[in-house]
Amino acid sequence: MSYLPQLRASLVEAAARQRDAALELPGRAAATGRRRRRSGHRGRVVLVTVALVLLAAAVALAATGIFERGTPVGPRVPPSPTTQDGAALPGSARLLPLRVADPGGGAAWGLRVVRTTRGLTCIQLGRVGFGTVGVLGQDGAFGNDGRFHPLSDDYLAGLPLGCSVTDTRGNAFQNVLVQAVPASGLIGGPASVGGCEEAHESYSGPRRETCPAVDLRDIYYGLLGPDAVSITHLTATGALATTPTTGADGAYLVVLPHTTPACVTIPAERHARAGRPRPQRRICPSSGQQATGGPAVEPGAIRTVTYRDGHTCHSPPARLAARSPGCPPVGFVSPPAQPVTAAQLAAPITVREIPGRVYCGSRRGELIEPCGARTPRGFKRLAGGPPSLLVEVSFSSRIAIPDSHSYYSFGVTGANSPTCTINSGQFGSTDSDIRVGARVSQRFLIPYSCPGVAHGTVSYVPTTGPASSMSVVGLPGQTASIPVGQFSFDVP
Repeated sequence: MSYLPQLRASLVEAAARQRDAALELPGRAAATGRRRRRSGHRGRVVLVTVALVLLAAAVALAATGIFERGTPVGPRVPPSPTTQDGAALPGSARLLPLRVADPGGGAAWGLRVVRTTRGLTCIQLGRVGFGTVGVLGQDGAFGNDGRFHPLSDDYLAGLPLGCSVTDTRGNAFQNVLVQAVPASGLIGGPASVGGCEEAHESYSGPRRETCPAVDLRDIYYGLLGPDAVSITHLTATGALATTPTTGADGAYLVVLPHTTPACVTIPAERHARAGRPRPQRRICPSSGQQATGGPAVEPGAIRTVTYRDGHTCHSPPARLAARSPGCPPVGFVSPPAQPVTAAQLAAPITVREIPGRVYCGSRRGELIEPCGARTPRGFKRLAGGPPSLLVEVSFSSRIAIPDSHSYYSFGVTGANSPTCTINSGQFGSTDSDIRVGARVSQRFLIPYSCPGVAHGTVSYVPTTGPASSMSVVGLPGQTASIPVGQFSFDVP
């Protein structure tokens, strides 16, 4: 369907209104004949000028295929200023000037940067229209209404790994790869928005339509910081191209047709354990929309990063990623060190066992409760796991955590039992602001197949380097954890 005839009529009507307004200014009726003629000339000039401006806008919209603005894309859960990624700071959203063509045409792709209340910088990816980024009503999104649906400022949870800590100069370092993104630009979003899924991929919840293979994209994007000046990357044809980064953010964006990872054949093992050889195996990577990211450049399409001082960093192809760490962040300025000692953090740890047959988790994921036949409002039933014991660990914080630059981590080591599948690991972490003296608690499930005494620790983890917003011990950007206390409990 073409909107050009209706658009042309709207342009003519708008220009005529501008002309009439120019001719009917106060005092115009009492002017002389000569001034009427001069005013008429000005009216024609206004008519032509406005028509040209609006026509230019129409041509731009026609090139992108966008003519109507639809409802915005909001977050699945209303944001909280003090938890998880936080809420967008008013007026902080900034559309970056880089534009990248889509392999199938239409609206260009772009990035928008948003600052949050928890000291994070988040990147929003989408198609560009009406001065922002958003989702096109196609590929099953918004009932294929053909409209442009802008992302709200707080649409931060649609894509994992999209947020990172901000350094003292106001810069962030984050590099993301998203695979199998539909050409609509929809990533995540409420179930009511719709969308499509890759063939042979299954999702929980309502079944969605299958994305046309030609409408799937693999997208590399990120912020390399003010020292990066260009990247060398793959193009849709398989050739290499060098593209300047954008602004002080060192932003870049590469949009490629989606490629399904090739299956890998593992040869038979001659000397397997138990004395029997293991037959040849064929492993195929899972399909579907996937995202990876962090402060280092994601391997694959980005081959080289060039910096202001002339040095370069070479990122490996995806097949060699395990042998090379990729390009690290350059230019991050850490906040002033505020040393915290174990003596300052030390606190008594309280443990409470909460047995139950069935458990429910809150929609935000911050609370687990035993539940009966009815699911409490705001909760969903947890299914699929083994019978487990719910354990609550709590203590009073001796220091304040004002943003996402630090958190508490809870680790547990299961009892030494032949039926236990849990040896040790992180069983949760805090992701909210904490006041001095506030009670901090964490609940987690331990399988009954791990009977005996389990031991745990609580640690404080500061983030002083470039890091994503994920509070997981061992990720880049985090320093060594500092002990807070120890605890133990018995699994019957």
